[in-house]
Amino acid sequence: MWTFVAFLLAFVHIAFAVVYLYLTWHHKYWDKRGLVTAKPLTLLGSYPGLFGGTSNFIKDLSRIYNKYKGKQRAVGVFLTRQPQILVLDASLAHEVLVDKFSDFRDTVTSSYVTHSQDYDKYVARNPFFSAGDVWKKRRTEGGAELTANKLKQAFAIWEQSGESLLDYMQRYIKEKDNVIETRDLCYRYTAHAMGDFIWGIDSGSLSGGVNEISQLQQTSSAWAFNAFQNMRKFNRTPIAPIIRRLLRMRFFTQEQDDFYLQLTRDAAQLRQAGNGAARNDYLAHLLQLQEQKGASIDDMVGHALTLLMDGYETSAAVLYHLLYTLGEYQEPQSKLRAEILNALAADKNITYEQLNALPYLDQCVNESMRMTSAIGFFIKICTRPTTIDLGEGKTVNVKPGITVAIPTYQIHHDERYYPDPMAFKPERFDNGAASEFNKRGCLLPFGDGPRICLGMRVGLLSVKMAVLRILSQYKVEQTTKLEYNSDTGMGMFLDGDVNLKYTKL
Repeated sequence: MWTFVAFLLAFVHIAFAVVYLYLTWHHKYWDKRGLVTAKPLTLLGSYPGLFGGTSNFIKDLSRIYNKYKGKQRAVGVFLTRQPQILVLDASLAHEVLVDKFSDFRDTVTSSYVTHSQDYDKYVARNPFFSAGDVWKKRRTEGGAELTANKLKQAFAIWEQSGESLLDYMQRYIKEKDNVIETRDLCYRYTAHAMGDFIWGIDSGSLSGGVNEISQLQQTSSAWAFNAFQNMRKFNRTPIAPIIRRLLRMRFFTQEQDDFYLQLTRDAAQLRQAGNGAARNDYLAHLLQLQEQKGASIDDMVGHALTLLMDGYETSAAVLYHLLYTLGEYQEPQSKLRAEILNALAADKNITYEQLNALPYLDQCVNESMRMTSAIGFFIKICTRPTTIDLGEGKTVNVKPGITVAIPTYQIHHDERYYPDPMAFKPERFDNGAASEFNKRGCLLPFGDGPRICLGMRVGLLSVKMAVLRILSQYKVEQTTKLEYNSDTGMGMFLDGDVNLKYTKL
């Protein structure tokens, strides 16, 4: 028996040693290459928050960033066991995203679906999850309808969405109370706008009964939740990438895929039958791709869901964060309302050009996105051998496959770029300063360079129209103070119900 016990103990020790060596094998990788290394916090790398506990990815990034910022342009870290470079200087972020784009062409998300092209087909068709020339083709096809000129032609959709939002708020206040849970309100609005623009339908999220959840809103909320949760799961798997294939990991459920497939098929058939044939919307673009470039129905669904990812969840998050913040900062709210009322014509209408030419509205949106950073980081993949300038005459060679993390939330809250970073100060972006901040690499709500967010213009249009309509009719006030949290590790979000008071002017 003692022989068996001794054998068992030896086996356990050997197994532990093998696992330990596997997890720590690369921990001297950056030391050998002359890059200062942030000591991994655990055997699981630099970001234990990926695996739960009291931390999260954003907090782990902050610990390292705050320790080394101002001392190094970048440090070596580890995404589980994989060597990674963490950017600590905004100008270096700009170099990676823009100046050296060809060296860092792909994002880490493009590696997430290489194992699941056949069964996670709509994610595989999203340029956010694509690499190389495939990314370029899909982005070009999907983004052709999202130019400023095309959105100007579709502007009536957002005008109607804004009016529907006000109508729903009026009915809610009459039936319930003037304290509205604003997270839900914003999801209703973006579900309505995206349902109309992408598929040419009334989603029912604003036209239905008060507090009634439409199928599109319900499915899209679950779909977006899956996206954020699964992003976190995939970020854990570099420890053993084969897990993705063994577990047949996917981003979205088959039921969700089936829902959007049927929705797109039905919308296309209605349009082809002459229902709304003259509309300037995204469905018209998808049908044009089908006719002129042979796009399949799956290609059309992939493009539709690419836009939905930006136009539904992320836009709603930006909107409710901004309304919440304006509810606390009454002076900027009053200033913004004065600008809005001055811009609205006697008939309360506004043009696409006028909406996008409101300077203080633009400043408020930029400052809110800076403070919350719905996407708290970007991870780029080195696609060809290159070097990174570390300053003081030092460089580090970067091999293809190495990832580079750009911590946007930390950059957006770095007092070197934004004094008093936790305060809401829209004037930071006065006189076109947003463009200068972007060129310096310290304002990156949408990323930057050729892979900048595809739905950026759509998202901004949705947010600005909703703010314009709400502030022209209501005073917004906070009712409770909320904390910010990052349960998914992707960004920082208000924790709890966003109950705001809306008082008719």
